[in-house]
Amino acid sequence: MPSISPARILRSRRRTISLEITAEGELVVRAPLRAPEARILALVEEKRAWIEKKIAEAKNRPAPGKRRFEAGDEFLFLGKTFAVEVLAGSDAAVTLGDRFYIGDQRLPECRDLLIAWYVRKAKEILPARVAGIAAILDYVPKKIRVSDAKRRWASCSSTGTLSFSWRLVLAPPEVIDYVVVHELVHLRQPDHSDRFWKKVGEAMPGYAEHRRWLRENERMLAL
Repeated sequence: MPSISPARILRSRRRTISLEITAEGELVVRAPLRAPEARILALVEEKRAWIEKKIAEAKNRPAPGKRRFEAGDEFLFLGKTFAVEVLAGSDAAVTLGDRFYIGDQRLPECRDLLIAWYVRKAKEILPARVAGIAAILDYVPKKIRVSDAKRRWASCSSTGTLSFSWRLVLAPPEVIDYVVVHELVHLRQPDHSDRFWKKVGEAMPGYAEHRRWLRENERMLAL
């Protein structure tokens, strides 16, 4: 039986070794700076059954078709699908109505213009949702940022700054709210202990469904 090789081994000042299966079905290992490679590979082999199962699950999750950024391509916004329509003889940038519109003269820039549109929307939507939920739950983040993170939906710094990937605005509003609640709870509970998940559940009783949606559909949110 062939061995399993990690796609990446990321070393940092952590104490334990963790295994992660990415949305693309790759194995990423996070390890302490001085952890021997033999120890890492032994753990990978020990967890072979779990790794193979998770890789299979990742590869079977929904994924967008090949995107050419042209007429007929489809993209998500707040969980709904919109097709691209190209406007003949126009130099219009990306706008959204019943679909995404772009002028044919700007079509070579479609991906960049679409990302810029999503980033603008994220900067409008995400801080507002954080502020509203934080007020209801009595949390006070120090700062709210919109980032270009590709592998993390959000993070909470030790200084109280909450960062959210702009890609979240492709997801349904209730999924965005789950991520917001998750990070707000981290302001007082920095780990993922049972106590953390209890607090998340108290703030959002149906969070498990939204967490599952995000895990199963994360490939659909890539651009």
